[in-house]
Amino acid sequence: MRVLQIHNSYQHRGGEDVVVDIEQDLLRRHGVKVEQLMFSNDQLNPVNLYFNKSAAVELRQKIQSFQPDVIHVHNLFYQASPSVLYEAKKHRVPVVMTLHNFRLICPNAMFMRNNGVCTQCLDRKFATPAIRHACFQDSGIKSAALASALFYHNLRGSWRKKVDKFLVLTPFIRNLILSSSLNLQPDQVAVKPNSTDDLAPIFPPEDRSGPYVCIGRLSKEKGLNTLIEAFNRLPELKLCIIGDGPQMEELSELAGPNIQFVGPKDRQSVQQALKRAPALIFTSVIYEGLPNGIIESFSAGTPVIASDVDNINQIVNHKQNGLLFESKNTDDLVKTIQYFNDHRDDKLYRGARDTYEQKYTHQQNFEALMNVYHSVASSYEEKNT
Repeated sequence: MRVLQIHNSYQHRGGEDVVVDIEQDLLRRHGVKVEQLMFSNDQLNPVNLYFNKSAAVELRQKIQSFQPDVIHVHNLFYQASPSVLYEAKKHRVPVVMTLHNFRLICPNAMFMRNNGVCTQCLDRKFATPAIRHACFQDSGIKSAALASALFYHNLRGSWRKKVDKFLVLTPFIRNLILSSSLNLQPDQVAVKPNSTDDLAPIFPPEDRSGPYVCIGRLSKEKGLNTLIEAFNRLPELKLCIIGDGPQMEELSELAGPNIQFVGPKDRQSVQQALKRAPALIFTSVIYEGLPNGIIESFSAGTPVIASDVDNINQIVNHKQNGLLFESKNTDDLVKTIQYFNDHRDDKLYRGARDTYEQKYTHQQNFEALMNVYHSVASSYEEKNT
């Protein structure tokens, strides 16, 4: 099996970029031949949102030299563009595409507005509300440009006709995508979670001597003001915030002395922090996808205290592998942390580890990937014989 990954990397490296590298390494360790065709948004031409000829040429050359059996697209915005889907079909190479976010439907990719979930564009072929509210980079003009490109490709059938299988990260997201204006068929969309390294957990929970941990981008959708307010009211408990982002300065000024900002850390440092932490705290106010921090926490046998937002509340099961609190409710978060800290229920730690072993191991990810690849390759072969 020869797999070509296509990915438009982000200006600030994030979870999607990490997943692409993890899956490349995973496949290679099992003897699969993998190459990558990477794009960046250093120089962005709005016309490329519709079709980037240079990206199509790059893919044509890569197909000719590598001869892939399957192309796996992770992110095609903005330089890769849908042109790579059309080029793949010209060469009769089946395409798998992972939907790491909601960009095909929602211009800001997060289903977020006014610091909460917004799905006004879910069933609209043209995302008029996104333009009206300047949802993409706070710009009406940029929102209009992206919404127009998405409308054009939806109308043309680029997603329905040029992608053989869409992969989504959770059942909730699958249901959301199938109810959207994309008009995909159920057999076009499969659930395949990400995976993470196996971290040997520390049991019993009494041995967790580190601070509580929060991991991720420091931005409004993460609900971090609620987190800071909660720990300011819990001065006897320590919190370590790992990550960087536009809210760093604002949050640092609000935080009490029991809250430490350590900036971005390498994966090994993050994993060690999770193994020592009583719990991971996840306060996002949006659906998210499948946050790497949560599945890494499960691998470490570390429970997650998370906001009760759809999708997240199906990843974190209340009183099984963590606890849920009412999103954006500081009082409820304080009570939940106090309850957790007073009880340190061993069942939650075992439940977190069980969740990892049942859903998020590398072996499960590899087997799921190969099943999808073989399925689309054989199906494509049958259609073209």
